[in-house]
Parts: sequence; C-alpha cells; structure tokens
Amino acid sequence: MNTDYNLYKIFLYLFEERSISKTASKLYVSQPAISYSLKELESQLGYTLFYRNSKGIEPTTEAKELYGYISTAFHILNDAEEHIKNLNQLNTGTVRIGIPSYLGIFFLSPYILEFRKQYPAITFEIICENTDKMIEMLEVRKIDMIIDTKMITSKKEINKTFLKKLENCFVYHKNYNGNVRIEKGSDFNKYPFLLPSTNSNSRGKLDEFLDKNNIRINSILESNSYEILLEMVRQGVGIGFFLKNMIDNQTDKDDFKIISTSLEIPKMDLNCFTINDYLTVATTKFIELLKEK
Repeated sequence: MNTDYNLYKIFLYLFEERSISKTASKLYVSQPAISYSLKELESQLGYTLFYRNSKGIEPTTEAKELYGYISTAFHILNDAEEHIKNLNQLNTGTVRIGIPSYLGIFFLSPYILEFRKQYPAITFEIICENTDKMIEMLEVRKIDMIIDTKMITSKKEINKTFLKKLENCFVYHKNYNGNVRIEKGSDFNKYPFLLPSTNSNSRGKLDEFLDKNNIRINSILESNSYEILLEMVRQGVGIGFFLKNMIDNQTDKDDFKIISTSLEIPKMDLNCFTINDYLTVATTKFIELLKEK
C-alpha cells in the first residue's frame, strides 16, 4: 500500500460524517489539515472523492466504491487488534504441541486439564510426527513447541527447557510363559526381547546400557511403534524395554511385571524445545505450568 494509512482514516470519517468540520472535531485536528489530507488522497488516487454542497460534502461514485474496500479493511484491522488483545489476556488462542505419540499418551493430559481449568478459552492441537518433521513444523510456526527426549538441532536458534527425568525399565507380562529372573548381565541372554527400532532415542539409551555392562540380548522383534511392542509384551511374546511412565499408564498395569536389577538403567531427559521469537502468551504460560509441576 503506497498511500498513508491516516489518509484513508480521514477518508472514512469524511464519508461517514459528510462534513469536514465534524471530521476535524472527531479526529482532533484542524479543518485545513483535513482539507489538505483530502486533496493529497485525491491527488494520489487520481479521482475527485467529494463534492461540496450547502449541507457539507457529498461522496462521488468513486468514493462510494472506495469506501466498501476501505471500510472492510479497517474492520479487519480492528478485528485483528481485538484478537491480539484477547490473545494477551488468554481469552482466545491455541497451543500447538509436537510430541511423539508414546510420550503424549501418558505425559500431556494432566497438564492440559490443569491449564484449561485456569484458561478455559485456550484450545490445544497435538501433532505426533517423527522428530525431523516436527522440527520443520516448528521452524515455519506450524507448531509452537516440541516435547521430546531426543535432542534437536535447527537452522534457527532453539531454546531448550528441561522438564523431568524419565525412567526406563525392562518389563514382561503375566501371560509370559515361564519365570523371569535377571540378577546379572549374563542372565539377559536367556530371554527373548522386543525392542524399539535402532533410530529411536530409547534404543540409544538401551544400547548404551548394554555396551557399558557388556551384555548381549536375544532380540526377536523390533518396531518403531510402542503400541505394537506393548501389545506383543501383553500377549507374552517376550520382554520389552519401555519408559516406566508408559507402563504405569496402562489400564492393566498390575499385570505387567517390572524386572528389578542391580544394574543402573539410564534415564532420559524430557525437554521442551521452542523458538523464542514465535512464543505466544498462551504457549509461554503452558511452558511455565510444565516447569512448575
């Protein structure tokens, strides 16, 4: 737009008031200033916009056509201003979270419930994609944050907020045929294991544990779907490696048996990743709640 915003504002008042004096009074400027601005706008557009008459001024055909566009534009601007004010007062808005599904299942619900008690007008959108896809979405503002155990890198400056430590565990189900007893590293190779895929952060922690303790295990199935792995363990196919929170979240959690071992199983850091320039008030408040709780 090449024309000064204020010229269009004066035009709107002139059109609606049909008077230079009333427009000057409403805008707290002099009548000569209003007349000068009108001439300037007419010069820029190349049209006469008002004719003078005994009652004041009358819009031309071109002015009537222009008014429809300018009036609509100003209403959109006013709506935008009102929307931003409501965003800042948390009267509207959406928090868009990227999180792996296996984390989202057990982690988010209590925080969203608590947040909506405080700010019932705020809605949530949960996106479960692979980490690389979520980074792309964060960079172009399709999501507001990523919650993950995996460290992420980006072309943009990423802010990391530590949330909590998550425990890993070896677990089997009561449907498993036979007793499971693991007291030392060499006991692991006696049993069949169902493992997360090699490209997952969870598998990285597991491999770190196995290498450190010089342990070999018999992996009979690998998957990047924790839902599949859980169901396979539930059916008694073998022993799984999961976040303890995930097992605690199962409705039949008492049927899962966590293996106790003297060996230290590595934990994982759960972090929230954001780009500071993109943070809305609602997103900032939600991250504060995550850290608080």
